[in-house]
Amino acid sequence: MGEKERELRQALSTKLHEARTLAEQGKMEEARAAADAAKELRKQVDMLEELRGIDTPAAPAINPTLIATPEERTDKASEEQAGEYRRVFYKALRNRNLSSDERSTLETGRLHDTEERAGMSGGVAEDGGLIVPQDISTDINKLKRQYISLEHLVRPAPVSTASGSRVIEKNADLTVFAEITENTDISDMDNPKFRGINYAIKARGGILPISNSLLNDTDQNLMEHISEWISKKSTFTRHKLIIDLLGTLTKVPLTDLKSIKKVLNVTLDPSIALGAQFVTNQDGLQYLDEWMDGQGRPLLQPDPTQPTKKLLLGLPLVVVSNKWLPTSGTKKVPFIVGDLKEAIVIFDRQQYSIASTNVGGKAFVRNTTDVRAIQREDVKFFDSDAVVYGELALP
Repeated sequence: MGEKERELRQALSTKLHEARTLAEQGKMEEARAAADAAKELRKQVDMLEELRGIDTPAAPAINPTLIATPEERTDKASEEQAGEYRRVFYKALRNRNLSSDERSTLETGRLHDTEERAGMSGGVAEDGGLIVPQDISTDINKLKRQYISLEHLVRPAPVSTASGSRVIEKNADLTVFAEITENTDISDMDNPKFRGINYAIKARGGILPISNSLLNDTDQNLMEHISEWISKKSTFTRHKLIIDLLGTLTKVPLTDLKSIKKVLNVTLDPSIALGAQFVTNQDGLQYLDEWMDGQGRPLLQPDPTQPTKKLLLGLPLVVVSNKWLPTSGTKKVPFIVGDLKEAIVIFDRQQYSIASTNVGGKAFVRNTTDVRAIQREDVKFFDSDAVVYGELALP
């Protein structure tokens, strides 16, 4: 490793630390700028590492099926080899016993030179073990934004205690001022009403055991898989908590465009209707995409500001996967109308707590590095009148 590469790696480490510190302080714009700078440094490090591997005569051959783009993988045999490698990779990831053929598949699919990997060995404590606590949280936050879920539509509320409450003004009926006559006492008027929202943070998480043999061979590729896996589980967990809470609302049958307009015009408060949006699944999108107005024009229109998004009645339509927001067995499509930021709040105690060990718990006896991921949150209604859980009956 040359002096330039060492300097870049040191700068990368410093910039990552800076980004994490800024994020923890809530300075998200500065944290994003630091993270972008870290990405550029990472690209330079990767390029120098790649060039060093090309210049080294003893470097092992790289399996082309692992680095080719999807367009380049046109040969059926190559696709089968890549698929077999992924199958063996995940089997080894869970520390399952491998046959001699499977071990050979994993060995020939190595992505990095063995000598270069020695310093990142997950089985050597003095080298820091697995680098999960330093890098993976940033990757997870980045990946979570790629998934379309209800988590990003509700109100976040970072908290610093395991339990507590928030006070909001109750939506009470207003009365007019009393008429005042000359030389008479002014009467008392009614006061605003308040109510409290209590929260109790719950911890959710799990442990992923990773084979140290696999970790020593493919640590960087492994980090990518771990980030994707944890980010999906984290996003879906919060999404499911929101869906379950919305499921406690009384379901409103929706049959046509008139019934949807009635929800906006009558059921929801006008101030909520102004910031409302629609949320449905893929079945709902397909059904709505077939609706036409009296002149044969589609009711769903592209959003001029975001051409890949759709508008219904001038309001955004958010489409969630059928897997994450399923249609009921009676062919009723969920169709949520309202402002979820006003309806639901996530009390977030600490976004992630990620740690790893290769000596504690069962890790020592089974020769694994165990990655533990924990997230803490509570999901509550902020204003249940700000949203209507509708159901579209499919024909």
